[in-house]
Amino acid sequence: MIGSWFATDYDEPQHVIEGLPVEVGSGRDPGLCIVDQVVRGTAIVGRVTGDHGAVGLKVSSPGVPTRVSVVIHLDETATRWWSDRVRPPRLAPELPRLVLVRAQGELRGAAVLARRQGLRRAGGAKVTVEFDLAAAELDSDGLLMVELAEPPRPEWVHGRVAARSALGVRIDKISVRARPATTATPVPDGPTGCDLALLPPGGPDRFRLELSPVTPAPPLPRSPSTKLTRRKPARAGFKVLRAARRAGNRVLAEVHRSRPGSATGVRAFDLLTGVPVDLEPVQREAAAWELRRTTPSEGPVLIGLDTGDRGLSCRIAVPGR
Repeated sequence: MIGSWFATDYDEPQHVIEGLPVEVGSGRDPGLCIVDQVVRGTAIVGRVTGDHGAVGLKVSSPGVPTRVSVVIHLDETATRWWSDRVRPPRLAPELPRLVLVRAQGELRGAAVLARRQGLRRAGGAKVTVEFDLAAAELDSDGLLMVELAEPPRPEWVHGRVAARSALGVRIDKISVRARPATTATPVPDGPTGCDLALLPPGGPDRFRLELSPVTPAPPLPRSPSTKLTRRKPARAGFKVLRAARRAGNRVLAEVHRSRPGSATGVRAFDLLTGVPVDLEPVQREAAAWELRRTTPSEGPVLIGLDTGDRGLSCRIAVPGR
C-alpha cells in the first residue's frame, strides 16, 4: 500500500469516538485528532492562539441528523493574551469580542463575549452555540471540524468590538447528540454584557431588544515581571497601582453611564452575507425595543443601537414567551 514505507514504531492507531452522545471536554481526549492554531488544554478542549483556530473530532458515523453544542469562554487569561499582543493604551476600555463559529466549512453561528460584573460568572463570559448537522455531513469520514474565526465588521460597529476577537478565546466543550424530534425557535439566552446582541440563524422575525445597565469588569491585575518588581516593596507599589487602575475604571464607568433612551434607532447586519438587515420598530419603550425583521437573512444577525453605549447590556427576547 502506498505510504506503508513511512510507518514507524511510534505510530498510534487512529481513535474514533463511538456512539451518541459524544462529549469532549479535554484537549487530551484521543478523539481530538486535529488542532490548528489551538493549544490543547486539560480541563478544556483548547485555546485559540491566532486570528482563527480549528479542532477536529473523529466520530463514528451516526447515520442520523445531529445537534452540536460548542461552549466558548472568554476569561481573564484570554484577556491577558489579547493585551500582550494588541497592547491597548493604558486605562482604555476593554471591548467585547465577536467570533464566528464554523463547522464542516460552513458558518453555523456566532457569539458575543464581554467580561462584565454580575453577568453569569463574575468577570467572565460563557456562551453555548448550538447548530444542527444533516446525517450526510458526518456520513463520509466522521470528521467533525469546528472553527472559531474573525467576523466581517460593518462600519457602525467600528470601535465597539475588539480587533482580533478570537485570540485567546477558549473552547470549553464540544458535544454531539441526536437531533431532537421537535425543535424550538432558537433564541439567545440571557444578556450579552455589552451594547450588541446576536439573533441566531432561524431566529424569530419579531423580537424584543431589552436594555439594562451593566458595570464593566475590573481591570486585570498586572503581575511583576522582573527581578526588581518581584521584591516586596515593589510588589506593594503594584498593589497601589492596581487600586488606582480600579478607581480609574470606576471613573470610566461613570463617564459611560448607561443611557437606555438615548438611541434613536437599531441597526442589524447579516454576518453570513455581509449585508444590512432592515428592522421595523413595532413598539418603543424606555428600556426596550420591539422589532420586526422586514428583510430575510441567512446567517446570524448582529444587532446594536445606532449610538454605542458601554454602560448598557442587550438581551433578545420573544414576546409572549
